[in-house]
Amino acid sequence: MRESPYFRSLNWQLPAMLGLATVLAVIGPFGTYWQMSLGTRLVYFGVLGTVTWLVVLVLAAWFGTLEPIDRWPVVGRMTLVGALASIPSTFAVVIVHSWLSSPIPWAAVPYIYPSNAFLTIVISVVVGLLVEQRLRAGADAERARVAALQPTNAPAAVRPDFFRRVPPALGRDLLALEMEDHYLRIHTTLGSDLILMRLRDALAELGQSRGQQVHRSWWVADGAVTAAERHGGRIILVLRNGLRVPVSKTFRDDVKEVGWLG
Repeated sequence: MRESPYFRSLNWQLPAMLGLATVLAVIGPFGTYWQMSLGTRLVYFGVLGTVTWLVVLVLAAWFGTLEPIDRWPVVGRMTLVGALASIPSTFAVVIVHSWLSSPIPWAAVPYIYPSNAFLTIVISVVVGLLVEQRLRAGADAERARVAALQPTNAPAAVRPDFFRRVPPALGRDLLALEMEDHYLRIHTTLGSDLILMRLRDALAELGQSRGQQVHRSWWVADGAVTAAERHGGRIILVLRNGLRVPVSKTFRDDVKEVGWLG
């Protein structure tokens, strides 16, 4: 989760969150303009904005690790994030409002939630779309950079060398590739690291002779598998470094054909 793009983009999210909290404090929505001074409103929206923002980040990063939800369009995924994040933030509204202004009974939570959820969902979706746009821009820039490194007189059929992307500290004993959002985690016998690249682009550079895709999010190199385990209907490949890789039904026949299932 720490490698999620939602945590890796804190440098621009934090100023944006503080800016939005300041705007809300100046405008004074939900009756706060008449109930609180400007200074109190700054504290009020600053605290609530921070709490809500952190919950949104954690949920967005967590959902990025859950394959069924990670497949959803970003708008649908972040709508769910906003709806769930607004539950604890609604309780935070009651606590902070009662602390800074007049007490709010807990019985008012069901009435506060809809408006709070609407605002949280809108903010979550906007954050998700911005993160997605920045990831795509970064991926496009990386592809342009790599393309610029290729000799201009190179034959069109020459495949780029994937290993130029691998950090030298990881060596070249490649075991597996794992997709994490728009990033790719490279697993070798010396460790793992992330690069900004799509799995399908990596497979195009590696070619079909170096290994086999075993899952929507996983590729395994030839010679990396030491055992195959079955748990009910699931198949797990055990690699030389102890890494356990799931095999999806889509690729099960291909994995069986290369002999990795014993």
